Amino acid sequence: MSDDALALRDRLHAGQCSAVEVAHAFLADVGDDALKAWAAVDAERLLSDATRLDGLDRAARIALPLFGLPVGVKDNFDTAELPTSYGSPIYASHRPTADAALVTRLRVRGALLAGKTKSTEFAWMHPTDTLNPLDHARTPGGSSSGSAAAVAAGTVRLATGSQTAGSINRPASYCGVVGFKPTFGRLPRGGVKPLAGSLDTVGLFAASVRDIELALTAILDVPPAPPSPAGAAARLGFARTPLWSQIEPEAAAAIEATSEAAGATQLELAPGFLELVQAQTTIQYYETARSLAPELEHSPQLLSEELRMALDDGARIAEAGYATAKRTASALGARLVDTLDAYDGVLTPSTTGVPLLGLDFTGDPVFCRVWTLIGAPCVSLPLAWTGGGLPAGLQLVGAPGRDFELLAAARSLVSD
Repeated sequence: MSDDALALRDRLHAGQCSAVEVAHAFLADVGDDALKAWAAVDAERLLSDATRLDGLDRAARIALPLFGLPVGVKDNFDTAELPTSYGSPIYASHRPTADAALVTRLRVRGALLAGKTKSTEFAWMHPTDTLNPLDHARTPGGSSSGSAAAVAAGTVRLATGSQTAGSINRPASYCGVVGFKPTFGRLPRGGVKPLAGSLDTVGLFAASVRDIELALTAILDVPPAPPSPAGAAARLGFARTPLWSQIEPEAAAAIEATSEAAGATQLELAPGFLELVQAQTTIQYYETARSLAPELEHSPQLLSEELRMALDDGARIAEAGYATAKRTASALGARLVDTLDAYDGVLTPSTTGVPLLGLDFTGDPVFCRVWTLIGAPCVSLPLAWTGGGLPAGLQLVGAPGRDFELLAAARSLVSD
């Protein structure tokens, strides 16, 4: 079944296919999980849930906006019916007692819990074995690698993710799918393993912008956004950022060409961008060291050397340094929000270029750090491609709180 989520949902509502048929198709697509995107799939449970949905009368089905849609759930989200390892051997046999809040909302809206998608270790940067569907020799990114790969492969139309620095927008860009990090706190994160509490943001992956909109309106229980007035053009900006020199030349050229074709206005960001990058890094390391202190104390031998070193670095950050970073974020971030507020969306890089060769590094999140820090909604769009057929890494960023305006602007850029 090659439909996108919205078309498949409509076929399910019309009775043109059943939830059980969709579940069987999902299981056939997963097969032996050649991409290594899945941490757990329970076929018996999935088919039982699908059978229950098919038993509803037509009115009840129509009332469920996500009726029968399989959704992949990142493995740092608690699930009562599937194991949740948080990407770590420490929790290899862990079974939470309740679903994460977002998982509950998805299921109440009629979605099927397809399975758990692989996460890097505690959503940090130590890679999984997940492969990039575009090129198996290249990283799919992290930490939401399994979700990005599963959507890119077409195994599911929707999947959840989380971002503390660049863990939605980077893997979405590397795998050539749409990744949406909403405004900080817009989606519930109860039951998601904390990494850095003032940064952790729950989001979504899909093959199209309209599927993101379908899921977001369903989760938030709000009416679909009205179509833009005929002839209305989105107010688009284009910001290279002071990090522009870090982008591979071919990717930079593709991003510039895409932004020019979109009619985006080139803009200069308010001073302080690099200071905000450092502030986000300080805050993330400081908070992560405290969030994962119990795991470091009780099971250090089961942590990767990379994560142990990061936790040690974070523990050495003094409270005064953390407080300074928070003040920097507040003062300089407000200026950046004012800039964003003048546009429906600002095009800007999401990665340093195409997905990296090799599976031992998930890529640098530097182009996402500031937007995560200020709580801005961001949507990665597979619009800029190099001559070699690889995604260059482009995202559209909006002012905090303007998620639906941002998605409308994104929809104007793509042919969904």
